[in-house]
Amino acid sequence: MKWPIDLGLTVASHGWVHLEPWRWEPEIGRLSHAERIGGRIGTVGVRQPDPTSLDVDWQGFTRKDEAEILRRVRRWVSADWDPAAAVAALAPAFPEEAALVGRGGGRLLRCSTFYEDFIKTLLTVNTSWSGTCRMNAALVAAPGGGAFPPPEAVIDYREERLRTIAKLGFRAPTAVAATRQMLEDGVIDAAGHAVEHRLDHDYLVSHKGIGPYAAAHCRMLLHDFSRIPVDSVVVAHLRERHDTTPEAFIAARAECGVYLGLGYRLMRLKEKFQVAIVDVSGATPRSSY
Repeated sequence: MKWPIDLGLTVASHGWVHLEPWRWEPEIGRLSHAERIGGRIGTVGVRQPDPTSLDVDWQGFTRKDEAEILRRVRRWVSADWDPAAAVAALAPAFPEEAALVGRGGGRLLRCSTFYEDFIKTLLTVNTSWSGTCRMNAALVAAPGGGAFPPPEAVIDYREERLRTIAKLGFRAPTAVAATRQMLEDGVIDAAGHAVEHRLDHDYLVSHKGIGPYAAAHCRMLLHDFSRIPVDSVVVAHLRERHDTTPEAFIAARAECGVYLGLGYRLMRLKEKFQVAIVDVSGATPRSSY
């Protein structure tokens, strides 16, 4: 890896690690996730022996699954993302945050597929964080069977069961309709992997139930940092800690350009964990962001 990756900072980047089927073991620095590959469910884990390498392990899979396993782990930590342009853009307004990127921060933990990121984002809309956790756990249990469900499993589970058993409520029709549409449009495949360049902001908000916040959050996880995913937690944070509004904050940091959202995310990370070694074992987020 050309740029260092800090696994601890990636895990702490937002609330995903607290959602099933993620596991974080801070005492040994191991991140794991239940996976479905080739019709089998197993577990993939990763540790970091040094800033430029990762050790990957798995259970329930064979050596022939290695390429797919590594593909997924690389997505978790955005191993293919080159942050050079972000460092240059952020340095004038966010020098400490730019330095954090340089030491391995700036990567938001991502799921194994875009589809999992998409549904998890939907489950953060107009609900408490505890509600998000409950809905997500229900999806992993059924229809997921222990791993996050693939697109067809969500469709086959049907809207009524998503609404009443998984407790998705008003999000259930969006989950089914958006899943079906993305499959029909060919922007995701049967496993949930995406043709990422086709998932622009306008496409995402074209789905009923996906508004500016959800679209911006999904785009952040596709390395489009041009927007801040503004939810009630962001509004409260800026008011209480910085005595400002999202609009004023955005205007004051216009020089960050297309890395505005990353600058904000790094600022939050720095404020929460002003230490070199990040331990999120006891951190309970109020939202995914």
